[in-house]
Amino acid sequence: MSLYIDNSFSMTAKGTEGELLSEARETARKLIDKASLNTLFLLHTNVMNGLEQRMVTKVEALERLDKIEAVPLTRNLGDIITWERTFIKNESETKHKIGSVQHIFLSDFQKKDLDKLSLTKDEESYYYPILFQPQKQENLSVDSVWFSSPVRKIGENNELNIRIRNHGQVGVSNAEIHVEIGKVKRDVFLDLEANSSAETVVNYTETASGIKKGKVTINDKQLFWDDDYYFSYLVDDHTSILIVNGERATAPISRVFGLESYYTQRSIQESEFSADLIKNADLVVLNGINDLTSGMKDELKEFCSSGGTLAIFPGSETRVSSYSDLLSSLDLPVLTEVTSNGTSIRTLNYGDPFFEGMFEKKNEELRMPSLLKAYRIAASSNADFLPLITSANGSPVFLRTGGALNAFLFCSSLESDFGNFTSNALFPSILLRIAEMSQRKIPIALTIGKEAFFPLYHKLVGESPVHIKNEKTDFIPQIASKGSLTYISVSGQEALEMLRAGNYDVTDEKPVSPISLNYDRAESSALTMNRSELTELLEAEGLANVSVHEVTEGHSVTQIDIEKPFEYWKWFIALSLLFLMTELTLLKFWK
Repeated sequence: MSLYIDNSFSMTAKGTEGELLSEARETARKLIDKASLNTLFLLHTNVMNGLEQRMVTKVEALERLDKIEAVPLTRNLGDIITWERTFIKNESETKHKIGSVQHIFLSDFQKKDLDKLSLTKDEESYYYPILFQPQKQENLSVDSVWFSSPVRKIGENNELNIRIRNHGQVGVSNAEIHVEIGKVKRDVFLDLEANSSAETVVNYTETASGIKKGKVTINDKQLFWDDDYYFSYLVDDHTSILIVNGERATAPISRVFGLESYYTQRSIQESEFSADLIKNADLVVLNGINDLTSGMKDELKEFCSSGGTLAIFPGSETRVSSYSDLLSSLDLPVLTEVTSNGTSIRTLNYGDPFFEGMFEKKNEELRMPSLLKAYRIAASSNADFLPLITSANGSPVFLRTGGALNAFLFCSSLESDFGNFTSNALFPSILLRIAEMSQRKIPIALTIGKEAFFPLYHKLVGESPVHIKNEKTDFIPQIASKGSLTYISVSGQEALEMLRAGNYDVTDEKPVSPISLNYDRAESSALTMNRSELTELLEAEGLANVSVHEVTEGHSVTQIDIEKPFEYWKWFIALSLLFLMTELTLLKFWK
């Protein structure tokens, strides 16, 4: 008997998770009690790890029931059935000769777990889905959290956006949301229509630099594990800028960054450039360099791949071939010849986050700087970039990378014979925004089990592994590298089993970064299948022997009749007795 207990199905039923899981254990216990002593069990949950991948006796199955814990781990029913079939087949071929197979599933059968089952036909085994009907198909969850601006500085306002989702079929008024970020505490209320989401914004001001950890909580009576959303981030007290000037570089770049004490800058000539100078920089600005050396290109590639930001303002006599390798490695288009045809600035990409908050509103009549000449660009099929400013001929004048790297390219020169770009208010605005976006950012949250990578800008020291730690958990994550940048991964089965939602520290002999983890919200769905829908679905997948049962309020599990496997030994005994009686009768009458 294969007995599967969905230890996440309590998400949509009676109140607390523990209450329904207890009901599932009791149901399983009664089913096991009714089985014969020679029945072998494959008892498992959504975890489906090596510990659950073994046959157990009736006594062992009863002992294991109380050890099952609720987890917000989603599984497709097709994957579960395929996993069971594969194990039982291997077990029958190598260890125990297994005859009749019964697959019993205790679940609320959420619709999201029944999509694309992709099963092969089975006309021999018996399938008994036992459907736990929720009293109320309702649930509220904190869906996601994000900031309006990518920049967070001391003394400036933060806009924290919160999306709440109503998974139920009834609207909710005045849902209470509590926000905590360090010492900051806010309460807001939100109305949600049935089966919809709504957003709200919490404003607050950063008062100090350092690590910030937060949590958004919604007051919900149905399901508790998705009521919290954890997040964290860093507030820097400065941004370090290195300006590398060409022979005819213009002065305005240095003057712009000197307007704010938050930026610490150093200006050097291209001949002074060395790898040591960019080690501690957040932003490197190439100002009017006409010819890049191979050594400088290699160092700049490494700088970008390790999380640094590069802004390129070419010179007026640029040898474009010297830039090609660097630009291609950053997935940017390469520069070609100079043109004066249609180079006047026509549009700004107001929809890009780069311009978020830079202007009070979209202004089609904004006075644009005059560009007399610009470099044409040629983009390869691998190029990944986003135009920010476009000229009249449709070619980008200013653009940024679209992938994981952070680089900006100005497709003209800042020198006066190319135009008056530096004398327009757009110029300092762009420079300051580049500097703001050069802060080395970490994701404010990751989803446990998902393919998401968390960058470690801190250089690892020593032989000891990196840990993700808080008061209750100490976990060693998977490590990956790209260029000189190290990434932490929280994907995979081990992370799903070991990690819980919460705020953590990444430690490498000492804490180096915060990291926040949340459960996948896929398990928050309140939509379930009814008995007829489930029967129709499984029969359409080629399962010949399907019998769906329901456990509802007032419906005793003892009423569920699970057919026992055909037991031939009873017939053997009966036939033996019959043959014995026949022999005795013949002997008696023969005489």
